[in-house]
Amino acid sequence: MSGETSAYVFPFRPFRNLDRSIPVARIRDGGTCGLAAFEPQLGMLAPELGMPPSGESWQERLIGLCCDPQTVFGRPEWIRDLAAHWIGMAEPFVAAKRPIEFTILGFPFKAPVPLKTRRKLPDFGELVMLRRLHEFALGVGRFHAPGARIHIFAEGAFARVNGMPQSDSDAYFDALVALSEAAGFGETLVLHETSRIADETPGFLGVWEEMAEEIRARAKAGDEKTVTALREARPVTFHLCANPGVSEEQLRLAYLGDPAAAELRADLERRSDEGVIRYRAFLEARDKVRLLEDFAPGALGLTVSPRPGRIGVRPLPEPANVLPYHGVPVWNEAEKQLRIEYRWDLITTDREWTGLYLEGDSDREPFLLLE
Repeated sequence: MSGETSAYVFPFRPFRNLDRSIPVARIRDGGTCGLAAFEPQLGMLAPELGMPPSGESWQERLIGLCCDPQTVFGRPEWIRDLAAHWIGMAEPFVAAKRPIEFTILGFPFKAPVPLKTRRKLPDFGELVMLRRLHEFALGVGRFHAPGARIHIFAEGAFARVNGMPQSDSDAYFDALVALSEAAGFGETLVLHETSRIADETPGFLGVWEEMAEEIRARAKAGDEKTVTALREARPVTFHLCANPGVSEEQLRLAYLGDPAAAELRADLERRSDEGVIRYRAFLEARDKVRLLEDFAPGALGLTVSPRPGRIGVRPLPEPANVLPYHGVPVWNEAEKQLRIEYRWDLITTDREWTGLYLEGDSDREPFLLLE
């Protein structure tokens, strides 16, 4: 991924070809294959972890794994400086000879923006990210026999923030669970859906609303931390708003700020201002009621928004600098590299791509593009 990080959100990467209005790319049908066909790429993109010198203690190997250049995201010193904290959190699991529990949030849904992707279900990008988390858990097992279990809290609740149908987010989550199981990650990765958790947790929706009002008040008062959090998350929220019935051309012009799409642009601005507040309010409400504790008590926190107090993990290897659910996965065989590209950038480039499809996948868009 890009070395750029934010403590509040995975940074937005701008489109490259919004100035181009005519699709010129050709996508060739490369056929359908099973998951096993992707194993060579997965082995390169999600390598084995956790194999330092055998003489080190489990405590040293835990911190070493978290700071491994293959997986760490953000500054390793943010983890090393809190080594005693992380070891202390892991000790009860080790003493009880139980898997060490971790949590991470992500995988909300496929971006409901056709300029980014037309898929609605997970693809090769999500598979790689899941595999990397799986390998992290297996790495723990190389110095702690019971291994690790990573609780993935899919952020489907954010569908209520950007105006997309909750049914699309639900279908994405169900397909993500099926993909994880089919890939053999069932013992290491446990998936939870935050939208369902929010609805089933007494009082949570009320706390969510209360936190939204608090954030509005803090922002109005100029609270520096609140203003920074909203400012850094806003470009992501702006480019994730669903716009049913809006043509790709109108959306492209609105993103560019073209006067021909001024009304749509103003609507996006308004919805983004409110959406980013509700996004932050959900996160603060989650922490206030300790929403994750019921499902993973005492777990160590992983994140793709690294900061002190969280263990930053790289969701995809470099040069990828977009989260897998925000674009189209593209594999370059010659360079052995994966990128996540926005669909508009791909289809307005004069070249041919090969689309691979996954057996049993109900989504009609390719599972992976080859260049």
